[in-house]
Amino acid sequence: MPENADRRVNYALVKIITENIEIEPAGFTEDKPVKLNVGLNFGLDPKQHLLKVLFKNEFLQEESPFITIETSCIFAIDPDSWNLFANMESGEFVLPRVFAGHLASLTASTTRGILHERTDSTPMNRFFIPANNIEEMIKENVILPIEPLN
Repeated sequence: MPENADRRVNYALVKIITENIEIEPAGFTEDKPVKLNVGLNFGLDPKQHLLKVLFKNEFLQEESPFITIETSCIFAIDPDSWNLFANMESGEFVLPRVFAGHLASLTASTTRGILHERTDSTPMNRFFIPANNIEEMIKENVILPIEPLN
């Protein structure tokens, strides 16, 4: 699908999964720098027309994580919209960069809320996932393998 295609993509957020959350307050020391590692990944369930966006954050000091959170959002994509992205002959599902960034932003916001809820009323609540433009992490269209037609 071209980047500038004038088509509406119909999708719905159908599931949120907290894949992993580890909070180790004892691993944090005041007055030491904190580093944030961020990861983003995509996956497919072609039979059910589902797209998974996985967002991971690690807050570290001296390379040791004291907060790790990994969240997935599962999006159902309607069959017509799915067909805009799926090329069964080549075995590729091409998710346009802008749309992938939009779904990644939704997942990042969800992760931000889960982290806040899990750390509410604790000293770890001061650590939050920055509201950066997650779309900037995606430099090109996301290409995922799907089963090609025989």
